[in-house]
Amino acid sequence: MQFSNKQVLIVEDQRPFLLLLKGLMHSMGSSDVVTKSSAEQAVSLCKKHKFDIVICDLHLGAETKNGYELIEELRTRRLINPTSVFILISADSARPVVLGSIERRPDDFLIKPFSQVQLKSRIVRAWQKRQFLQQAFNLIEQGEYNSAIDHIETLLENPHHYKGHCEQLLVELYWRISHPKKALDVLKEYIEGKPVLWAQIALGRTYLLLNEHEKAISIAKKTLKRNRFNADAHDILAQAHHAVDSGEKAVEAIKEAIKLSPFSLTRHFKACEIGRNNNDLVLAANSSQAIWDLSKRTVHKASLHWCGMIRSLLDVAESTDDKGQRNKYQQEALLTLQRGKFDEHLYKIDREFDVDIFGNIVNARISAIDGKLIDAKRHLNTSQIQLGDKYQEVPTAFIPDSINVMYKLGEFDDALQLSSLLSSRGEELDQNSSDMLKTQAQNAQKSLASYQQFNREGIQHYQQQDFERAKASFALAQGFAPVNTGVALNLLQCLLQIAIKEDKAEMKLINECKRLFKLIDDMTLKAPYKEKYENIRDELSKYIGF
Repeated sequence: MQFSNKQVLIVEDQRPFLLLLKGLMHSMGSSDVVTKSSAEQAVSLCKKHKFDIVICDLHLGAETKNGYELIEELRTRRLINPTSVFILISADSARPVVLGSIERRPDDFLIKPFSQVQLKSRIVRAWQKRQFLQQAFNLIEQGEYNSAIDHIETLLENPHHYKGHCEQLLVELYWRISHPKKALDVLKEYIEGKPVLWAQIALGRTYLLLNEHEKAISIAKKTLKRNRFNADAHDILAQAHHAVDSGEKAVEAIKEAIKLSPFSLTRHFKACEIGRNNNDLVLAANSSQAIWDLSKRTVHKASLHWCGMIRSLLDVAESTDDKGQRNKYQQEALLTLQRGKFDEHLYKIDREFDVDIFGNIVNARISAIDGKLIDAKRHLNTSQIQLGDKYQEVPTAFIPDSINVMYKLGEFDDALQLSSLLSSRGEELDQNSSDMLKTQAQNAQKSLASYQQFNREGIQHYQQQDFERAKASFALAQGFAPVNTGVALNLLQCLLQIAIKEDKAEMKLINECKRLFKLIDDMTLKAPYKEKYENIRDELSKYIGF
């Protein structure tokens, strides 16, 4: 391998080691060596220049991108060529750091200190592999997966040193195009043959895709007997146990995976799902916090992750019967909300995100948890009016938690309307938001159906001028949606018509009106609701002294 014609980028925040690395590369023959002290500078540079070799330290400062985040960004945004070699280096040899580094799949990972001979041999080995698989990598980058599969299968027809790499790439391509049976065909020789770690993990994941969960569990257990520190095997165990409703085992396995290798977004998303489905909401909350911390400087950054972190704390508060614990998690959510006002990462991610508006949605949820439904409704209404005033269209970041509170308060029509808006945009939500919306829709299904049935019957009776029966139907609908504005207005309209018909108002009718007034008064209403309420109240004032 000739280094003289290779463009090299070194990213290292410690100047002495940066100069040492630069010297090592010069001594190997490299003349074009560029150095940067931060990942942010490296990203800016890679937008203009393509480098053949990138050598990056893992730790680049407390509040800046690290080596994990740089490699993900450069590859995701295609700021380096498919044939470029990325070497990650670190003085930290702790197991979680090493496993986290390997999971980012750099071409190699070196622990400091290392020699020039070690560095050169690792670069040469990685370069030769990338050159051999150059056409496959180019096709994958272009999205030509079937062509890449054909090319790799052609390479496998002849013996070479990269057989395992080719098979691994082929298996992953079959996963990507949803052909797990073909992936299993590639792995067949490893089922009974000599155990190879990558192949055992690939077998486990393939069995998961084929819904052969017992086989996945078996292969994961065999892998852990040989290497109890393999986080991927624990992941497979967690997913397989989760799929066969062995909740406790799933929770235990995902916790062990996180303990071994805590720097994986995918792992934490899976932990959130497993935690929620098995009522371990503290696990889900901890992983939601990790998702925000791990994503906020990366290509995966999203304000929805920050919203999900607060939502998960309130999920714990809502689920507990212990008043002290409930208050603890509510206060933690409010404290996190306050910190958000000064969070530079949140501001950089979404400059249009309004923490105060989201705060009203959070306060609505807290009031609902405390049983203060009218206060919850007031906060929710205020947030929706603010969203309408500030934005031409409601930003996606506010929608999942708005829908969440709407379902909890029985504002089904508004929840369905926002859900429809979300679907029409075709935007891909983060997994936590998607799971939450799906769960909320399922939980609300019976109440929604009953609400819609009684509300529809009430409208029919009202149109037939059978106001007593209409009132009875709307009252039943309100039982499933106790602070629903639309139902409250429908009930008031019925009471008005009854008062007009009888030309008087009985005490029972007056008390019912007062109850509904209390529900709506001082509430921030949308324009159509506001106009309707004012008209009904004016008319009722002729029959009720207030």
